Amino acid sequence: MTDSAKVRDGYVEWKGWSEDGFGKVDRHASRYYGWHVERAVGRPAALAVLEIGFGNGAFLGWCRHRGWDVAGIELEPRLRAAAQRAGFAAHVDMAELPAAQRYGLVAMFDVLEHIEVEQVVSFMRGLAERLTPDGAILLRVPNGDSPFGGRHQHGDLTHVTTYGEFKLKQLAQLAGLKVVALGEAPWHAQQTEGRSLRCLVRAAARSLLNRLIGFAYYGGTVDLATNLVAVLVPAQSPRKQAGP
Repeated sequence: MTDSAKVRDGYVEWKGWSEDGFGKVDRHASRYYGWHVERAVGRPAALAVLEIGFGNGAFLGWCRHRGWDVAGIELEPRLRAAAQRAGFAAHVDMAELPAAQRYGLVAMFDVLEHIEVEQVVSFMRGLAERLTPDGAILLRVPNGDSPFGGRHQHGDLTHVTTYGEFKLKQLAQLAGLKVVALGEAPWHAQQTEGRSLRCLVRAAARSLLNRLIGFAYYGGTVDLATNLVAVLVPAQSPRKQAGP
């Protein structure tokens, strides 16, 4: 077995994923998903969702709780099997999806950095073709524009590509898409933090640091969050870029 095969074979164990926890979402993650999905597509009563690289299924479970029609793509066979046993539609690639199926939301949390640059443009074009006219792609990557994003980017042997704001916009343009929102959720909607005074103070310190470093190097504010979250829509969409 090659070293790369060993890494892939032990990935589920390394991530600490188990079938007992598949599809479960806590209140912090639920609040985080809710904020980002609302920014991407609003608050629809019904929505067809596709998640790429669903891992242990937290986002799938969140979508199911809302009564949405959700399906997933996952390369790891054990995770696909766990999803199917939990009642989710899980596929190995997009070729298995119904040809006419279109989605109002395609979600990718911590996936794009795993894809080689030689394949990523055609991959994103394939996702763009699966969107409804008013649909959106919601994606998260380690923030390559931030020195603090390196902990996530370099914390996984399977990460092969780094993304920042400009590279994401370049990729979007090549794939027939455009970026309409960029940036992490506010402090009170973060996945790993609660609504406490301590978290508010930490958020204020980060905001000040963004302004100081941005002023020193670029004459404005920069985003030094550990992750970079973006909303992409078809290039012909009337939606304009908005702030975080």
